[in-house]
Amino acid sequence: MQYAYLGFVESLQSIFRKVFESVLAPVLTDILKIFIDFITNSVWVLLSELLINFFTALCSIIDFLESIFDVFSGVAPVKVSNNKMSLLQAMFEMEGISTAFLYITVMAVAICIIFTIYKTVKSISDMALEDKNPISKVLTDVMKAIVTFMMIPFLCIFLLQLSSAITKQVNIAFASAQGTDGSIGTVVFLAAGMDADKQTTTAKDIRTGQIEKSSGRAPAFNDSIRGPYMAGTKDYRNMKQVKKDFHSANFDYLIGFTSAILLILILAVVVLKFIRRIFELLLLYLVSPLFVSTIPLDDGAIFARWRELFVAKFFSGFGSIFAMKYYLMVVPYFTSSNLVLYDPYLPNGTMINNVLRLFLIVGGAWAVYHGQTLVMDILAPQISFEEKQMGFMVTGLLTRGTSMAFSAAQMGAMGAAEHMKNSAINTGQKFGSGRSGDKEGGDSGQKFEGAGGK
Repeated sequence: MQYAYLGFVESLQSIFRKVFESVLAPVLTDILKIFIDFITNSVWVLLSELLINFFTALCSIIDFLESIFDVFSGVAPVKVSNNKMSLLQAMFEMEGISTAFLYITVMAVAICIIFTIYKTVKSISDMALEDKNPISKVLTDVMKAIVTFMMIPFLCIFLLQLSSAITKQVNIAFASAQGTDGSIGTVVFLAAGMDADKQTTTAKDIRTGQIEKSSGRAPAFNDSIRGPYMAGTKDYRNMKQVKKDFHSANFDYLIGFTSAILLILILAVVVLKFIRRIFELLLLYLVSPLFVSTIPLDDGAIFARWRELFVAKFFSGFGSIFAMKYYLMVVPYFTSSNLVLYDPYLPNGTMINNVLRLFLIVGGAWAVYHGQTLVMDILAPQISFEEKQMGFMVTGLLTRGTSMAFSAAQMGAMGAAEHMKNSAINTGQKFGSGRSGDKEGGDSGQKFEGAGGK
């Protein structure tokens, strides 16, 4: 009887197991899958709303830095007495700079006369020996110095005009190549949303990460969706308009945030480099007569170094401008799904493809950062090498100073803690000795009273 009961229970368990595996399990799996997809999609939609707002804020910071970059690089003119000119030209034409240059020139002419007298006397003394420095050569150097004194202002004006013309043509050339002339923040925003517009794509499948395209037309910056943003008729900061045109969940936030943060850092550093370049050029311009005055002394060797550095500094800014414009032109191709760097159907293919794109963006940003140094390497390699060494030295000093300050702060905090600990111990000891003194005083008082009573 017991064996029959056990057999019946086992049969019933096997029947329920088969019913659950064949009927209930698939139904429950589908229900759980629908529930998980619903929760995942809901969370991603809420998260994408936060991400799109934060990403828009970063792009706005990029546009702010771009406006500063345009002013200091000479792309955007400034207004001085209702006259539009580049900032560098406005600095060179300041009345104080002109006055200082005039006084320095007068002083340099006096120094040049002293050097000429010295070389003439030396030439006469050497004439009796080997005639190494004939007077004719000294006079030739003096004439060269006189001509150079007069040519320096014209050389600076020529370089300023040439710099302004090249900068304007660079903007026109890259705007024509790109099709439009949008801001850097707009380019970064649209580049991250190359597969996010509602006209050609559907919402992203959160489980697979795939985006289905509703048309075979490739997205471009001059299409009907992105063209108005690049032209300025639509603003990416208008979230209401953006949500009409794009799926916020389809944005490639990894590439977008990486590009935005890198460009913010690069623009900030490049702006500081342009400010430094302006002041260095002004300083070289002001002291140029002093270098001209040495022509009779060393046959123009020192002045040749000044000329090399001045021209190199003048044209070094174009490296950053060219690199930035070129970088913004190729970023949309890096972020577009039309560029397949790794087969997405292979294991982890989508992730590897995105990582490779990220490497391209980071490498391009690094090239933009070193754009100014690249031009200096061509025009003045020795000076460029010295500046790199100085940059490494400053970076090392800053790093070392930061670590020393941190160590000093840590030691100070430990010393303060030790001092507080010792103070607490001393206070406790004094408090304890005070109490014992009170006790002894009380005992002696009692003894005194006892003695008096007796």
